[in-house]
This record gives sequence, structure tokens and C-alpha cells, in this order.
Amino acid sequence: MGCLRSFSKVALAACAVAACSQPTACYAFAPVSFVTKTTTPLKNQSPSNTVVAAVVDPWILQEASSSSLLAYSDDPLGDLMFGANGVVVAGILAAFIAIGVGFVALVPKVGSAKFTLTEEEEEAVYRVVNGFDSKPWEKELTEAGTKGYVNRRRQAVESKEAYQKGKLARDMKDKSLRYSEADLGFVACLLRAAQPLPGSVLVDLGSGCGRSTLGCATIFPEFSKCVGIEFIPELVTLANGYKSKVKGKTALVEFRSGDFAEEDLSEADLVFVGPASYMSDKDLLPVFETLRSGAKVMTVDKRLGAGFELIAQVDDPSGDLVLNTGFVYAKL
Repeated sequence: MGCLRSFSKVALAACAVAACSQPTACYAFAPVSFVTKTTTPLKNQSPSNTVVAAVVDPWILQEASSSSLLAYSDDPLGDLMFGANGVVVAGILAAFIAIGVGFVALVPKVGSAKFTLTEEEEEAVYRVVNGFDSKPWEKELTEAGTKGYVNRRRQAVESKEAYQKGKLARDMKDKSLRYSEADLGFVACLLRAAQPLPGSVLVDLGSGCGRSTLGCATIFPEFSKCVGIEFIPELVTLANGYKSKVKGKTALVEFRSGDFAEEDLSEADLVFVGPASYMSDKDLLPVFETLRSGAKVMTVDKRLGAGFELIAQVDDPSGDLVLNTGFVYAKL
């Protein structure tokens, strides 16, 4: 269906649409006060093929004759572009081209960059990854990660649902419990930035299946002890099962079932809080009250406020669309 384009000095405010059995229709635009309707037969058509036309006041036609152009068009998009400023259109097209070129250049880099690790760190990370995904089927990749990770997450979700079953919302410690695993390359870089001393104690809050805890114990085996605290007992059982699967030298590892918000951290020299942006300050701050001055806290995507000094920041170099930021704090 076409449209009648009118460019006039007169502000036209109403439209009378003519319709007929033919696949065309005419549009006339004029102020309401100047329009009347009439029904007339189409030329060379039977009286039954009629069209409603807009009869426009002669003053309008006279005014339009000297300043307007009436043209029929079957290209609505062309109509819109007809009156557009050429410079503006060129600028828009150039912007789209620049965005497209930038996106094409970015795609090969997405996820291609990795954390820069020492040979010792790479070897330690490999041992932990291979311990958690030791079977061939566990190493297979899916869109969500390895099949081993997907299986661990499924077990965590089932354990959470079993914990919450039959409880009222007010009786649940945390309705937002969820499972996640930190990139062990990220953990290695955070440990390097934190500069732990041999013989120090690390505590992992919300240790899940123990991957980050065992990662810390393997990457820096000079810890005297690495303690993982997990709220759901079934995950503690799974974590203890992985201890024997991580081969080679590691620090002593202990997993505890409990509420880390009630844990005494006075013995901790270094605390790790993994991908935990969902953890509220209400949960974390009471725990840190028992942390001694000078102790350090490593976090992922979690900033600490008063009472802590930021000593290092570690950025995720992977270049994907879900960037993480690590922080190392010292308690004042």
C-alpha cells in the first residue's frame, strides 16, 4: 500500500483514508475543519467500487500549490529517508560500521587471554583441576563448563533444596545459597598479591565442594593449614572426598560444616571469600570482627569498607562479558 507525501507550509492535522477493491489507496491530509467526506465512483469502475475522498477547502489547495509537492510513493522507508539530512545519515552509517568492525576485532579475543602464572602455579592448578575432573566424561566441555562442574553444581542445588525443604522462610539461614567455583588461575594471582608467609593459616568462607580450598593448599603448600567452612553438610562430605584425588604436595586441609558468620577467625592470617557478590555485608562483617589486625582478606567482586585497607587489585584478563575483579585487603 502506498502513501501520499505532502510537504506544505500549512500544518495538516487530519487524515481521510480512501479504500477500494484495488490494491492501492489514496491518503489526503488537511486540517479537520477544512475536510468533508464524499463518496464517489472510481474512474472506469462500477458504481459499487467507490472511495471515500477528502474534499479540501480551495484555500488549502491554493496555499499548497505554491509551496508543496504531492507525490505518490510505494516506498515508505524511502519516504522517511527522503527528508533526512545527508550528513546525519552518513554519520549514523559510519557509527554502525565502526561498531561492527570493533565487534569483529573483539570476537577472537573473547576468553582467549589467561592469567599469567609461574610454572609452579600452573602445575599446581593442573593437579587440582585434574583431581576434580579426573574421569574422561568429567573433562568434557559444555556451555556451562565441564561436565564435572555441572555435576557438582547439580549436587549442590539438590543439597540446598534438601536443606530448605519443610522450613519456613524465616527459619532459613540464607535463601540465596548458590554454588560457584572460582578460576584457580585467579586464586593463584590473588595469593601472589596477598604474599602469605610460610606457616600461616588460610580460611575459605563458603568452601562448597572444596575446590578453592584445595587450590590454595596446592598453590601455596607452605600454609600450615587451609580450612574450608561450608554451611551445607553434604558439600563438606563431597569436599572431603576430593582431598585424596588431588595428588602431590599440599598443605594440611580441613573442612568444617558450620555457619561462617559465627566462626572465630582469630587464628586466620588470610581469609578467602570467593565469587560471593550475593553475600551481604550483614553476613560478612560480624565474621571479620574476630579477625586480628594485620590479617588479610581476599575477595572476588566484593569490596570491603571501613576497617580495611585495599592493598592490591587483580583484574580478570579473559576479556569475556562477565569480568571479575579480585581484591586483597588488610584489616586495620
